[in-house]
Amino acid sequence: MSQPNIDDAAPVPEYELEQYFPERRELSREERKRLRDQHGYLRTYFMTHPESFRDIQRWLNQARFGETYDIYLARSARYALLAGVVGLLVGMGLVAQLLAFDVVEQVATLAGLDTQTTTYALFVSVTLLLVAVFAATTFLGRYYYPRNVVNSRENAIDIQLPHAIVYMYALSHGGMNTFEVFRELAHSEGVYGEVANEFDMIVRDVELFGNDLFTAIRDARNLTPSDNLEQFLDDTLSVLDSGSDFSQFLEGEANSYMDEARQKQDEFLDTLSVLSEVFVVMFVAAPLFLIVTLMVISLLGGESLVPTYLIVYVVMPLAMGAFLVVIDFLSKPYAQNSGEVEIEGDRDDDDEQPPEPVRDHPRYATYEERKRRNEMWETVSNPISHIRNRNPLLSLLLTVPLAAVAVGALVATGSVPTTYAAVTANPVQATIGYFVVPFLVTMVPLTVFYESQRRRHQRIARRFPDTLNILSSANQMGISLTESFDLVSRWSEGLMADELRKVRNDIEWNYDVQRALLSFANRLEVPQVTRTMNLIAKGSRSSSDLAKIISIAAEDTRNRYQIETKRQKEMQAYTAIVIMGFLVYLGVIVLLDTSYLGPIGELSSEAAATANADVVDITQVPVDAYQTVFFHSALIQGIGSGLLAGKLADNDVLAGLKYSLVLVGLTLAVFLFI
Repeated sequence: MSQPNIDDAAPVPEYELEQYFPERRELSREERKRLRDQHGYLRTYFMTHPESFRDIQRWLNQARFGETYDIYLARSARYALLAGVVGLLVGMGLVAQLLAFDVVEQVATLAGLDTQTTTYALFVSVTLLLVAVFAATTFLGRYYYPRNVVNSRENAIDIQLPHAIVYMYALSHGGMNTFEVFRELAHSEGVYGEVANEFDMIVRDVELFGNDLFTAIRDARNLTPSDNLEQFLDDTLSVLDSGSDFSQFLEGEANSYMDEARQKQDEFLDTLSVLSEVFVVMFVAAPLFLIVTLMVISLLGGESLVPTYLIVYVVMPLAMGAFLVVIDFLSKPYAQNSGEVEIEGDRDDDDEQPPEPVRDHPRYATYEERKRRNEMWETVSNPISHIRNRNPLLSLLLTVPLAAVAVGALVATGSVPTTYAAVTANPVQATIGYFVVPFLVTMVPLTVFYESQRRRHQRIARRFPDTLNILSSANQMGISLTESFDLVSRWSEGLMADELRKVRNDIEWNYDVQRALLSFANRLEVPQVTRTMNLIAKGSRSSSDLAKIISIAAEDTRNRYQIETKRQKEMQAYTAIVIMGFLVYLGVIVLLDTSYLGPIGELSSEAAATANADVVDITQVPVDAYQTVFFHSALIQGIGSGLLAGKLADNDVLAGLKYSLVLVGLTLAVFLFI
């Protein structure tokens, strides 16, 4: 395709929502009837009131949902109606439970009303309330969901934009024109994520719809959710319109937007610090307060065991899971893209076919069969290496069946109780057999593989900027790229040295620098390496000044590494807060167990023997049940706190498994010796 003409472009207008919402006119009765027949009552209502839904249409456009507001809202209304039906069923079930526990009769007595009137009033009020809550929550959640997606995309764009600008600078430095730079960035979605998606819209408008580059940039500027990208595109239009040096412009913009990215991360770290404190209040202070209150109610003769079960076994796990989901949603824009980069000329395995003369060779079928057999044997003979290099989660395919076998062996040998009474009498032993052992069998190997992979990535990321500096210096001194990689491989050690030697051999044997660098990135699967190798490979294709390209890549890698290191250092304090919160919870639970439940159990035994309980019947306090609940709540708290600590420190839940294992082990040790 020929280079788009940008000389005759119109000036950039301000964003006007009227282009999506034309001025409304009154519809006739026949027109409304025709709309209802074609689209239904819901869509007709939304279509005839466009002025009320300007915001959601813009959110849908910026979130790239690909549908109009009337279709989206009509579907949301149907979901809300379905949720209202669910709320009605829940309300009916709740009223039935209240009747079964004689709560309605007690309320009627206190209010001085007859039971039938109270039942009717309670049924109507509870069901209507739940129907309204379920329906409104569903509709409002759907209504504001696009805005949340827009906010997430905005943060992701702001974080990746400085690195994308550096990438564009490296490409334009060698003389690549503006549209080709945009196209290369649009094809790097696995590296630059949402920024690449935004530039893909520009490329699509030019190549598919025939717009000139100015119009395409203006449309992208109007629809992007990021103010930073909007400003960058405005400046880009000004530079292109004035005929200034685009490469020099990008060099200055990279530093400016890098400062913006650092400021954005500082704001995000402040949010995480607040959330870590909220976690301590919600999952340490609040559960302890509720459990102590319910124990006092039990001591006074009330029924509080069922609410305690609900808090420990339902509310705490679900609330912790929801809290982690919220943090993951907030942290997602700050996670580095680790997708593979595309290598020109590569084909999918399903479509890859060698030339016909090769396929017609009599030994070709034997070769293919031996190749598949060798690959299968390599995986089967060394599954640990395969799991460690591919995905640590694959270890669950081996450890989950092993955990089931371990539990079965414990049951068969009588090492764990098998009846409810025996489980209640020996809660620690039963929990070890049915939960702790399977948990350790599955999580310990997963943690070992994950930590091994994470530390490998950290070592590579830490040494990679220095490696790039040596490559740049060697190239400036006139040393060829192949010899430069050989020099760096001798200076490096371990996996990095082996991989650099592979790059050297790949370049020397195949004479394809770009393919060698991108293959190197795909083998390591380290985000920093992937982004940098993509930059060097594409930049080297457009420029002969390879030393400058490598220097640009080294600076970009160093900036990203500094941002990641700053986050880890600042989050260490809040990780410690979460761990200390768990220790406080465990300490209070142990004190309640030893100083409260223990004496009550002894007094209960004496009262039962002498039948002499003057004020309260402490024999009714379920001491064994509460001790079991305390133990289980500490385990749940330890797992949740550990996962949150990993999410805060490394932006990965799996990074918290090591903390969870330590806290579970500490809980087990404490309850075994009290």
